Amino acid sequence: MNQFFRLSVGLLWVFLPWLTQAAEPNSVWKEQWAKAIRTAELEGQLVIYTLSEIGDVFLHGGFQKKFPKIKLVVVPVRGGELVSRIMAERRAGKFLADVGNLGNTSPYRLYEAKVLEPIDSSFLLPEVSDPSKWWQGKQHYIDPDNSHILVYVGAPLFLVAYNTNLVNPREFKSYTDLLNPRWKGKIAAFDPRAGGFAATRDRFFYYNTELGPTFLKRLFSEMDLTLYRQFPQGEDWLASGKFPLCLCRHQSISEAKQQGLPVDLMDPIQFKEGVGVETRAKTLVLMNNAPHPNAAKVFINWFLSREGQIDFQKVSGKYVDAGAEGSLRIDIAKDDVAPRNRLQPGVTYIPQWKPEMFDMKPIMKVFNDSLGDRAKN
Repeated sequence: MNQFFRLSVGLLWVFLPWLTQAAEPNSVWKEQWAKAIRTAELEGQLVIYTLSEIGDVFLHGGFQKKFPKIKLVVVPVRGGELVSRIMAERRAGKFLADVGNLGNTSPYRLYEAKVLEPIDSSFLLPEVSDPSKWWQGKQHYIDPDNSHILVYVGAPLFLVAYNTNLVNPREFKSYTDLLNPRWKGKIAAFDPRAGGFAATRDRFFYYNTELGPTFLKRLFSEMDLTLYRQFPQGEDWLASGKFPLCLCRHQSISEAKQQGLPVDLMDPIQFKEGVGVETRAKTLVLMNNAPHPNAAKVFINWFLSREGQIDFQKVSGKYVDAGAEGSLRIDIAKDDVAPRNRLQPGVTYIPQWKPEMFDMKPIMKVFNDSLGDRAKN
């Protein structure tokens, strides 16, 4: 017995350093997580600035039930007003927002203005920072530092809508089919100067190696497009048959189709130039000088966790016009996600959030030059 005891003690001393080292990382993050929650509860509040159309997803999500001592304040703002509002507040010495869900272009402008903290600096939960849990084995970011503007949704980019009474979608195999003279003067398009969906659309055309600036210039100069800046003007034109084709956002078309109107979206898989993947304006940022830094940290970790992203998918199905949207986490089921919003296996997708795509100056030059050529003709 004594010999056995001495052997056991000896083995324990041999393996104790290894056991301590193995257990230490696990205990460290758990302690940090518990401390962050305690401190966040003392702060008592979390302020999220978000695009208006997603405000209800946060407001009715599971965070408030999970952390009842942290009051969730959701401030919905129209996309075009977000940057100017935040910058005006900061010039006045007011730091009100903790976290933002600000779309694509807006957070990039804030990144350039050095208003954002690296969001990955707030990661505490191993499952959030583990790249294997995310699409393509990595977290996706818009900014060149790969740390500030996190993309958490990926969805196919639908660019072409049509009137189901006037157009046979099977006739379209390439985006260059939009340049067919038969469609001249028969296409409505969201104005590039209005940003939003139009910016994503034109980035896809401009940076696509099979289309590029030449296609974009021909589209705007030769096809006599009718531009609009307010939703749902183009969608209404399409439904009424005034225009058989529309380069307009999928949300409005999906909603109109649900209402029984004769409109639909062409499946991007049918176009030979590939399928873009867009964020659907679902990006997450951490503001610097946040008034409730620990509450922000708790929210970011919970929201990006498996539990939080499952909750997001379910809630988005109730409050997003296009239906539930798919998280880029790959360790959760996509049963709640509308089929049209899922990334399909075997399809080559082209992410539309590369940093080099967000300089709109060359795209707007093509657009303005096209309008000049159109005026001459």
